[in-house]
Amino acid sequence: MSKSIKKFPPLSLSAKIFIGMGLGIFTGVFFGELAQKIYIVGQVFIQLLQIPILPFLMLSLITGLGGLTYREALSLAKKVGVFLLVLWSIALIMLTVVPMTYPAWESAMFFSPSLVEEPQAVDFLQLYIPANPFFAMANSIVPALVLFSIIVGVTLIGVERKQPLLDVLSVFRDAMTGVTGVVIKLAPLGVFAISASAAGTMEFEELGRLQVYLVSYIAAALFLTFGVLPALVASLTPLKYKEIIRFSRGALLTAFATGNAMIILPLLTESGRELLRRAELVTEEAEAIDVIIPTSYSFPSSGLLLSLTFVPFAGWFVGSELSFSQYPGFLLSGLASFFGGTIVGIPFLLDLYRIPADMFKLFLSVDVFTGRFGTLTATMHMWVLGLLGSCAMAGRLKVRWQQLVFALSIMAVLGVAVIGGIRLFFTYAINPEYTKYRAFSEMALRYEPSPSVIKELPPDAPIVPGQEIDNLQALQRRGILRVGYFRDSLPFAFRNNAGELVGFDIEMAHLLAKDLQVKPEFILLPDRSKTAQYLNNHICDIVMSGSVLRPGMATSVAYSESYMDLTIALIVKDHKRDVFRTWENIRAQKDLRIGIPANSHYYRSMAEKALPDVTYVQLESPRDFFKGKAEELDALFYLAEPGSAWTLIYPAYTVVVPQPDPVAIPAVYPMARKDQYLVDFINASLELKKRDGTVDAVFEYWILGKGATGKTQRWSIIRNVLHWVD
Repeated sequence: MSKSIKKFPPLSLSAKIFIGMGLGIFTGVFFGELAQKIYIVGQVFIQLLQIPILPFLMLSLITGLGGLTYREALSLAKKVGVFLLVLWSIALIMLTVVPMTYPAWESAMFFSPSLVEEPQAVDFLQLYIPANPFFAMANSIVPALVLFSIIVGVTLIGVERKQPLLDVLSVFRDAMTGVTGVVIKLAPLGVFAISASAAGTMEFEELGRLQVYLVSYIAAALFLTFGVLPALVASLTPLKYKEIIRFSRGALLTAFATGNAMIILPLLTESGRELLRRAELVTEEAEAIDVIIPTSYSFPSSGLLLSLTFVPFAGWFVGSELSFSQYPGFLLSGLASFFGGTIVGIPFLLDLYRIPADMFKLFLSVDVFTGRFGTLTATMHMWVLGLLGSCAMAGRLKVRWQQLVFALSIMAVLGVAVIGGIRLFFTYAINPEYTKYRAFSEMALRYEPSPSVIKELPPDAPIVPGQEIDNLQALQRRGILRVGYFRDSLPFAFRNNAGELVGFDIEMAHLLAKDLQVKPEFILLPDRSKTAQYLNNHICDIVMSGSVLRPGMATSVAYSESYMDLTIALIVKDHKRDVFRTWENIRAQKDLRIGIPANSHYYRSMAEKALPDVTYVQLESPRDFFKGKAEELDALFYLAEPGSAWTLIYPAYTVVVPQPDPVAIPAVYPMARKDQYLVDFINASLELKKRDGTVDAVFEYWILGKGATGKTQRWSIIRNVLHWVD
């Protein structure tokens, strides 16, 4: 007698996808960057899934709306519109709450060009008005395509002989659904490749403060996806929470793995039909879901709106947090701008709130990971909207107050616990040391320096005329280029933690000395106001210490052509930055006291012209402002580029460039009035270095701070544990 063999039920598609994802993550961690090579497999899967999406989107809207009456279409718009507003309100509340998880860590930033850049205009007409539907389709301009499809669908409502056309389009729509069904069978393989590539290339070592954003974002996404949104449906319809999750499971996993909510629209729509029919909630009215879900894709979803949390995070990250009074405007402008997606919305908002534009690059890098959780929430948003709208059209909505109150109470308690827990965790368990100043102070010269000597001119030393050199050949025979610099000239000239003299101008001095085929000799000068005397008495040949062009300068010294522009700015306490964002706001303040560098008549005249009703206090060094050596000052009138370096040392302060019309001043290298031969050589050398990219590279390194971080090899089991590869 043979024993019966126990057969296991076949794995569901969602289970296979889940297994593929797990194996992919393990493969990525095991092989590290080597796993990036199989990304092409995942990319093929995504592109195959994208084949039917735009046709399905358009056909669903046209056939769904075209098959309705005007009364039904109006009813659908009203009922679904109400639920969309409810879901948006929930998401915006979450946006207001999430920043409460950010701990009070010190932060600062290098200079960013976004402080002075003008915002770029967005062509909303092209984004939303389908002047050329074929152009919109070719360029995947989804909002314009949706509007085109809605216009055609609504127009068909009034056409008498529309049914034959609707039948043909419905067959085509079902064919697109079938294509998706065939491709989705490849999901386990595609998800495996995508997960392996992502896990193998993600730089966990560089997360740093990003862990705050990652944890808070993921917590918010999961809270909405598996808590608030399905609980809302369970409280307003006869559908049970388990059914809502079970029927959406395949779409959720696919969307999470691919990071694309658009490609699961057919799957999500078909699952919605199946759930509603099995629950016997609707019959022919279930077809309303064919319109609701595709239409909802073109509107900002809860998952998309969660990406808005990056803006307050970016402000917190760079030490320029959004104030409470800014949140209403932030939420409204964020909702409006996100009709164009994150690519439009995030840069617009970063610019609107004067947060460095290069933070958008950071958003793009982390969105590879967080975007998957946002896609998860976006999928649940469309699913919930489809279910609620279909039930509303069928008249099967019923508020179960007891269950609704219970669900709201549970969500409130969980929300408080999650927010408080995350903030406490980062405040007491993590609370990393502030490292920006250390990173800055550890910077070394980018290029190999020449051997050099460093001298110091004593403050009380008489200025005795030195030997004059009357031509370039004589300077080269001497073999030394004497470069003067001043204290407190961040980031142009300063000592790093190793005691080395470094900075933008020190780097340039080494490069210019190499061009001259001489060695640099650096001389610390005690008094910036005596620059002309040091040069014309030949104490030094050139001053390279963040000097700017001033009126009347040509009467006392010669100088090079400009090698960069420096921007007039104010340095203020972090909590005061809103007051100083515009000239109008500043002028409205009473009894302001502003510090200003000593021996700078040009600065003072500019300041008094812009802000005449202000008390100005001269300071020998910017350090006096930060250390409070003068009486209580509200701000320091300074330059944005060097000012940003000072805020790295004193992170409680921030740089503000008042708007509108930022003022730029050329930075130059002063030389002795009679040393035209040296001026000509320096100008020629600077021009060549501008053209070959050297000046830009040094600028990025010292001013933008790209020399303060370095890239390390990605950790992996095969390299760091088994040591099979180098």
